[in-house]
Amino acid sequence: MRFGLFCTYENPRSDLASAYAEQTELVQTVEALGFQEVWVAEHHFNAGATSSSALSVLTFLAGRTSRIRLGSAAVLLAFRDPILVAEDVATLDILSGGRFDFGVGKGGPFPLQNHTFRISPTQARQKMREALQVVQKLLYEKVVSFNGTFFKIDQVELVPKPIQRPIPTFIATSTPELIGLAAEQDYGLMAGPPFPLARVRDYLRHYREIAPARDPRLVLIRFYHVAETREQALREAQGLLQAFIERMQMTTAKMQPEWTSWMKMDRLIADSLIGSEGEIRAKIAAIYHDLAPRSLILKPISPDFAKRKGDLQMFGNNLMPKQ
Repeated sequence: MRFGLFCTYENPRSDLASAYAEQTELVQTVEALGFQEVWVAEHHFNAGATSSSALSVLTFLAGRTSRIRLGSAAVLLAFRDPILVAEDVATLDILSGGRFDFGVGKGGPFPLQNHTFRISPTQARQKMREALQVVQKLLYEKVVSFNGTFFKIDQVELVPKPIQRPIPTFIATSTPELIGLAAEQDYGLMAGPPFPLARVRDYLRHYREIAPARDPRLVLIRFYHVAETREQALREAQGLLQAFIERMQMTTAKMQPEWTSWMKMDRLIADSLIGSEGEIRAKIAAIYHDLAPRSLILKPISPDFAKRKGDLQMFGNNLMPKQ
């Protein structure tokens, strides 16, 4: 199992320059500790998660790192031009020396995104499928023509082409339709908070029913917070997660009522890497035994930079198996 860091570029002090500099330092810290992956989110119109241009951020990180793999978690294809995405993906893959992992999604159930980009959730799923098809053709075929519902291109040759052929591709989804697409096309799956581990188990089962011989290559993102005792960790985490729960309940309930049932503090903590060092070690072992993810990706939840960095250093030194 591989380990990594999930980056949303939170901005607790309303100082974007510091927020970006601190996140870069954390990326360089985990690379030095031997973590294998870094994943950057794409969020729009969210003052608490300012990584609206994930591919640009990853291209910058490619120049600040040398070994760690760099992944998008995820490019929201329904909101983007697939030709421009393909150009950016190929350029990033070249500049990173072939270290890019291409995670895509349709965009979560956030009404403001869909309203602003003028696309319904159903259209977003259909458009994402078509956009991904266009991007893959452009990356690996010499000259591409395409006549779809949303995109039409005529005799386009992408320049440049990527180093990796193919670039590892992952879909962040909870819908059977897109899980089926991942299985059919041999893409990996991504799952982050607030998706319950029990539901992730169902996603993996569905994937394997469609493609028994293929590996879902699950990238599992979990909240992470450690303290000397379980009681202290839970007390701190409850305060830190309450704002997340309230924000998600307010923004998702109208579009996806099921998410509301997932926003229970006890359930969220139980499915996260929160506790004492020993408890987190046991949780990692249980996750590996139950889900066997390809990668376990940490999302530190403390707004304090020194705490986030210290927790990652503790994980790298004490909990992560040495290669």
